[in-house]
Amino acid sequence: MMPESGYEKIREKTWFQIMVRYKPPFSFTMDSLVTANTKFCLDFFQKLSKGDEPANIFICPLSISAAFGMISLGAKRSTADQINEVLHFNEVSQSKGTEPEISSKGASQGDQGEQHETSESPNSQNTKSVSDGYRDSDSYFGKLLKKLDTIKSDYTLSMANRLYGEQEFPICAAYSDNVMEFYHTSIESVDFRKDTEKSRQQINFWVECQTQGKIKDLFDKDNITDSTVLVLVNAVYFKAKWEKSFDYEKTEDLPFWLNKNEQKNVKMMRQQNTFRTGYIEELKTQILEMNYIKGNLSMFVLLPSFPAEDSTGLEELEKQMTHEKIKEWTSPTIMCEEKVDVSFPQFTMESNLDLNFILQKMGITDIFDEAKSDLSGMSSSPNLYLSKALHKTFVEVNEDGTQAAAATGAVITTKSASPHVTFNANHPFLFFIKHNKTDTILFYGKVCSP
Repeated sequence: MMPESGYEKIREKTWFQIMVRYKPPFSFTMDSLVTANTKFCLDFFQKLSKGDEPANIFICPLSISAAFGMISLGAKRSTADQINEVLHFNEVSQSKGTEPEISSKGASQGDQGEQHETSESPNSQNTKSVSDGYRDSDSYFGKLLKKLDTIKSDYTLSMANRLYGEQEFPICAAYSDNVMEFYHTSIESVDFRKDTEKSRQQINFWVECQTQGKIKDLFDKDNITDSTVLVLVNAVYFKAKWEKSFDYEKTEDLPFWLNKNEQKNVKMMRQQNTFRTGYIEELKTQILEMNYIKGNLSMFVLLPSFPAEDSTGLEELEKQMTHEKIKEWTSPTIMCEEKVDVSFPQFTMESNLDLNFILQKMGITDIFDEAKSDLSGMSSSPNLYLSKALHKTFVEVNEDGTQAAAATGAVITTKSASPHVTFNANHPFLFFIKHNKTDTILFYGKVCSP
């Protein structure tokens, strides 16, 4: 057995930025919000995967959902409907009393064991929708973000939101109050019209500080102009130690097969230890869970059989991924503990996605159209629209730090007769990192070429 002295450092940075020119809230239960986020994650990922050439992908779906949640607080009519449908907010349960309400300060009254109030309690402080009168729309987003925003000795998971508004642009007080309550941020006044470059540098500096210097120059000069009125930024920083670490001395240069005929040398880490693992018979796919310290977060890795000629081997697996199957495949009844010989590549990925194009293909179109966008819940000023939406991510995986993993539990779990199950990630795989207490997928990705 390898010693467990080493530990894993995870670096994960995800930036989602939006320029707005402004959804109505719904009554969320925590589980239904998590389900909506997972469904959006898979929809978004499948859109990205439809390119002609296999490519690495790394996204933070919660970052995108949170950013558009803030925007949707001020959206109306078809603009709101499109956001709610694509992000599955319209499927979130509106049942009352199933989850603790959020106070006007955004803190859960249930986390400390206090008596819960339903949404109809005379003492509950529910925020009304800015636009269409829905109640409690984003209260569970606030609760979820509060649970996830954690800085501890063994890991850091930090989520930050910030709105930058043109100082001459009138923002509705009710909208500002709701953003503060549910997303724990305020609108900072800047001078986009007269001092565009200073405003851009100010935003970029905040982003760089929040990501420990990993995301620099988020906005280039073409992104922010003197016609910009609102910039929304959502940032995620993640760093964690492995519960069972890799030994540097076991790392060696080995081939990683891009497909049946192509390979490249990579730094392959290795350890033998006890992990939860399983096998999906119908997809000929292995799954593996690697915990971070104390088990609050886990990386799941989904490894199909060896790729065919000119194929990554992931195509059928990607088609089969659904929220229901992820829950089934990763459930304790499917996965079990085994002694596993793990080989896993080091990799670093950076991604810079233009969300305008992707989200329009998914059905969010009106908000990007100056003539159709309705963000009147954000401001009384007409002609507000979303001019730019960007999503930037960074991930680094090595002996000291590994990040996200996509996991799938087995429909049929098989046990090996050999002393160790072999899990050799020397060809393309999916991965995701999950917050176990809330069952929230924080990061999701695909490695085709480390």
